[in-house]
Amino acid sequence: MFDEPSWKAQAHPLQQVADDIWQLRLPLPYALDHVNVYLIHGENGWTIVDCGLNTAQARTVWEGAFKQLYIGPSSVEQIVLTHVHPDHFGLAGWLQERFSSAEKQVPVWVSAGEHHFFMSLWASFQTAERSDEGVAYYTNCGVSVDQAMRVQMATVNTGEHTLPHPTFSVLDPTQAFRMGNREWQQVHAPGHADGQVIFYDPADRVFLSGDQLLMKITPNVGRWPNSNPGVLERYLGSLKELKTFDVRMAFPGHKWLIGDWQQRLAEMEHHHDERLNTTLDAVSANPGIDVNHVSQIVFRLGDLDIHQSRFAIAETLAHLDMLQGQGAIQQTLEDGVWRYRV
Repeated sequence: MFDEPSWKAQAHPLQQVADDIWQLRLPLPYALDHVNVYLIHGENGWTIVDCGLNTAQARTVWEGAFKQLYIGPSSVEQIVLTHVHPDHFGLAGWLQERFSSAEKQVPVWVSAGEHHFFMSLWASFQTAERSDEGVAYYTNCGVSVDQAMRVQMATVNTGEHTLPHPTFSVLDPTQAFRMGNREWQQVHAPGHADGQVIFYDPADRVFLSGDQLLMKITPNVGRWPNSNPGVLERYLGSLKELKTFDVRMAFPGHKWLIGDWQQRLAEMEHHHDERLNTTLDAVSANPGIDVNHVSQIVFRLGDLDIHQSRFAIAETLAHLDMLQGQGAIQQTLEDGVWRYRV
C-alpha cells in the first residue's frame, strides 16, 4: 500500500502510513528542510512521536493536522520522543501545554539517557560555561576562534527553538510500551544520539526508527563536546543488532519510508567503511592535519553553511577517533589543536 515510489511522490505534509498511523512532515530552516513526526491513534486517544523544531511555520503545520484529524483539546494521550535533538523535541513543551489541562498533564516520555543529555546540554545551553566548552571544542578541531564562536552561537540560536521545555517522564526500558492500540518493544539505538530509543511492533513488523536509519541520507554520527568515546563503534554495533529484526516497513525521522530494512543497514555499514578509508587517506597524505581540514577533504566543507559544517566536523572526529582506537592513526595536541598522523 505504501511502497517507496508512490510515497516519494506525495506532497501533502500529512499522510496516512498505516491504518492507525499518520506521518506529518514539518519544515526545518536548514538544508535538510523537514523532519517526520508521527501520530498514532488508539482507543485512549492520540500518541505523538517526536515534535519538530519550535518555529511559527511548524506550529502552523501542526494546527492544520489537528484540524484534519479532528484532534481536540483532550485528544492527546501522550507525547513520545525518540531523542532530544532540537528538530525532534523542540515543540514538546508547546504541545504539552496545548493539550494539558488543570486536571491532567500530558506526559512527554523520553529515555533516561536522553533525559540526562537534555539536562547536561539544552537545559543550560545559554550558560557561559557551556559556550566556552563549545568554543574550545571547535578550536581543538582546528577552527579559528572567530569561526568557533559563530558556530557556537548557531547552537545557542537552535536551542532557543526548543523553548518552552516540557516536563519529562522517563521510560522504563525493561517494559513494552503501548502507543495507540499497539505494544511496542523499546530498542536502544545509540550513535546518532546515545540515548535514542526506537520502537518495534513485532505483530506488524514495523519500526518507528527515529534517526537511526534513513533513506538517501546518512544519520549524523558525531563526537561532540559532551560525547562519550567510541560513538561510531556504538552506532555500528547498533546496526548489527538491528539486523536481527524482521522488518516489513520502517517510519524514519527524515526522508521517505524504509521498505528494505536489511539492504539499507548494509548500505550504512558500507558507507562508514568507505568514510573510514577516505579519512585514513586524508591523514596519510597530510601528516599533522587537523579535524577541520580532514572534514574539508571529506565533506567539501567550504560548500557547507555553519549548521552543516559543525555536523561535518563532529562526524569527521568520530571517524578519526575510531581509526585512532584501531591504532591506524595517532593524535597529538599541538598548540591547542588536535593533529593526526599515521
